[in-house]
Amino acid sequence: MLSDPLDIIWRSADNSNPVFVAEDIAGVPPQVVTRLTELGVLRLASTATHVICDACDEHHVECVIPIKYPGGQTRFFIRCPENGRVEVPRERLLQWTVDYTPLLTALATALSAQGQITEVVPRRVWNLGRASLAGKSKPIWATRGLAWPDAGQIAVSLPQGRSPILFFLGQAGDDDLLDVPRESIIEMRTVMQMNGDLVIDCEAIERQVSDVAAPPVTKKTKKQTPRDATVGALKRELHERILSLKSAIRSADDADKPFDLPRVTQKQLADAIGAKPPAVSRAITKSGDLELKILLQTVESIDMIRKYSR
Repeated sequence: MLSDPLDIIWRSADNSNPVFVAEDIAGVPPQVVTRLTELGVLRLASTATHVICDACDEHHVECVIPIKYPGGQTRFFIRCPENGRVEVPRERLLQWTVDYTPLLTALATALSAQGQITEVVPRRVWNLGRASLAGKSKPIWATRGLAWPDAGQIAVSLPQGRSPILFFLGQAGDDDLLDVPRESIIEMRTVMQMNGDLVIDCEAIERQVSDVAAPPVTKKTKKQTPRDATVGALKRELHERILSLKSAIRSADDADKPFDLPRVTQKQLADAIGAKPPAVSRAITKSGDLELKILLQTVESIDMIRKYSR
């Protein structure tokens, strides 16, 4: 399985000031580094002043010493206790930083967002304008660092309510951090990929946003039938299974290993929710519950599990 070309960018999102050295980039295909640089996502930073010695097995870090030679050429060296003066190729001194703006611009463009992208909190919170989603004009925001110690302070800068759509980079925050429906919170890595250019899965975004429930309406309480209870239990169980599978798939992707998606049977579901298999079968085939149908389709598809973010 090919790893995500943007994986190095996603993994950097929880670093407050991401800087890659030559050793970090060495594991990324050269064509990916070139394309990320062309897109402006990777940017050359100042050259390294210290490097790890690769002339011995001690892996000690040494200060780089530049020496000018006749003719204007500059060569670089470190001192190794075991091998003395060791030359360092200029390429090992290159460093890169990450600019998230091209990712946000690609997202805003794909959604046909209106308005300028505004950096509300430097390198943490962005207002991307407004876009038409699920038949309504909605504010589009992006953020990173929702799992950092200062996430509570950052949350104050983010919008609240049922209308905004929030994309996040890095780890998700605590469930009670944001006053936004969870269907309106989307992890960017689940809807963006690099295939030459940055590609956005607008259909997945539209599907998820369409699931945002309408404000509660006061009405008479309907007595729950046994089938309704079974449907509710199935949806909760499938939701937890999908989240668990999503984590396992991501771990396999990070390790560049294939993932064998296990088949989920009605008997397994029945055992998990403490119901009889015939009751589970009837709930699945006769309830007509659209959410249950989608969850059953999702748990059988690696691609749908990757994009699941509810």
